[in-house]
Amino acid sequence: MVKRLILTAIAAVFFFLQFPIHNATALELNEKTRTIPLAEDGQETTLSDQQLANGNRLFIRECTQCHLQGKTKTNNNVSLGLEDLAGAEPRRDNLLAIVDYLKQPTSYDGEDDYTEFHVNVNRPDIYPELRDFTEEDLYDVSGYVLVAPKLDSYWGGSIYF
Repeated sequence: MVKRLILTAIAAVFFFLQFPIHNATALELNEKTRTIPLAEDGQETTLSDQQLANGNRLFIRECTQCHLQGKTKTNNNVSLGLEDLAGAEPRRDNLLAIVDYLKQPTSYDGEDDYTEFHVNVNRPDIYPELRDFTEEDLYDVSGYVLVAPKLDSYWGGSIYF
């Protein structure tokens, strides 16, 4: 009986730990914060709380290996901050541009093809991280990258965007 009780308690603990407990799942942002540039021509889009929660989850799971706290592991001079994204060639400070980057990554100056150097959906043989990403996942994680710099307190004040 005691053995069964202990096994039940262990199973309950493991079951409980499967639930995502993170600020993003509880956070509800206002419309202004969730509104981001859609394209370079000035169009905007407003993301839902669910899209941001999914983008946060995907970013933590797949992107923080190289982009912890918004930094870029391979080039500390370039972050995921809006200013650095705007300085890229082509600009990467809008949703469609980041989605494009996740499909066809290029160097910061746009000169070199980085499909063999940066995680992308077109090379799952090299980078399995994005193998199961849907088009919606690409939009969600890209949207999250654009909203995150607005949320310094959300990152615990430790983000370096």
